[in-house]
Amino acid sequence: MKIILCILTILMLIPMEVFSITLDEAVRKAINVSLLIKEQKETVKRTEYSYISTIDPYLPRVDIQGSYTRYLNNVPKQDTGSGIVAGQDAYGATGSVSYRLFDGGLRYAQRKGSYSLMGRELEKLEGIRVDVLYNVKNVFFSALGKKTVVEKRQEAYETAKKVYELTKARFDEGIARKSDVLQAEVQTTTAMIDVVDARTDYAKALEDLKSLLLMDPDEKQDAEGVLEIPKFQESYEKLTHRAINKRPDVSAQVKEVERLGMVYNEKKSEWFPKIDAQLQQQRQDKTFFPDGRQDTFMLNFTFPLFDGVGRYYNVQGASKDIQAAKYKLEEIKRNVKLDIIKAYKDYELSLESIRMYSELLRQATSNFDQALGEYKAGKGDILTLLQAEKDWAKAKENLAVSMYKSNNALAFLEKVSYWSEN
Repeated sequence: MKIILCILTILMLIPMEVFSITLDEAVRKAINVSLLIKEQKETVKRTEYSYISTIDPYLPRVDIQGSYTRYLNNVPKQDTGSGIVAGQDAYGATGSVSYRLFDGGLRYAQRKGSYSLMGRELEKLEGIRVDVLYNVKNVFFSALGKKTVVEKRQEAYETAKKVYELTKARFDEGIARKSDVLQAEVQTTTAMIDVVDARTDYAKALEDLKSLLLMDPDEKQDAEGVLEIPKFQESYEKLTHRAINKRPDVSAQVKEVERLGMVYNEKKSEWFPKIDAQLQQQRQDKTFFPDGRQDTFMLNFTFPLFDGVGRYYNVQGASKDIQAAKYKLEEIKRNVKLDIIKAYKDYELSLESIRMYSELLRQATSNFDQALGEYKAGKGDILTLLQAEKDWAKAKENLAVSMYKSNNALAFLEKVSYWSEN
């Protein structure tokens, strides 16, 4: 037993992490270093470039072309249009400026669709940021709660040690029995083991936090803060209304519906004619810099009278995509309402747990003080005192656990309701 006590004492003397990090610091660092956020930012940048590129169909097109022709036999006599006849060697140069006057709304649909895609990816970025914010809060409060558990178990160990010393002194005076001393010693050793276990759990919680913040595992850190009862006063109806209108996954699906609407317009534009205007200058002569010049202006009208049944079914398929996306949007909204009501009830339950454990701690403290007083006066027995001490220590620990779980419950409620961004 003495050997075990020595080993556990050494473990308890191992220094805790020395550098502290607060919740605000953890949140800022997590947002800055998150790989998921960086990945999505690159995706957003790609969609921005794609959107910029959709301006091209609105701009005129300028083309130049040069050619050289060598006739090996039977040289044709060609009039270049300027009175010059091309010989065996013919050089040509063509320049043109063209502009699409009408395309049935294809350009507009492509540009608006690209804009909606960019908006969808921006909403996804915001959703990832909300997830990262929740994750770091959850990990931080868990670490802070387990740190508090270490403190409460340390207090329990100190109390158990005092009870053991009291019992041993009473044994030396011939008042207590040897079995009382042994039972108190067992309680002390058990309390010491609990402290070591709590420190291990806290160390693992810190590793979770450091991993999320992309910190070196060897870097010493400590969660800094005071575990308090969370406060939140908003109603379920207000949370639901806000989430349905502003939550990133809802907004992203709204953008997707808009994008698919533009895809539908793209398919529908195939049923309209295409009208292009072109101004062209063409030169052809037997010299390297041809002098023969011919200027033309063309107005082209293109409409496919028949090219199969693809145009019809492409439009029908695009309309079904829109309808499917709308159904998905309604399903997302339904899940949002469900997430909020469940998170709201969990938060309320966590507050009730704090209230009950606070009352239990008050009762356990009173019971322990009474048992300790009776034992010192020689009216109580060691078993009653040890049980009262154990109940008191457990009540303090349960209150600390309920408080950090309540903070986590509030963090999740803020996440599903998108309230922390208000």
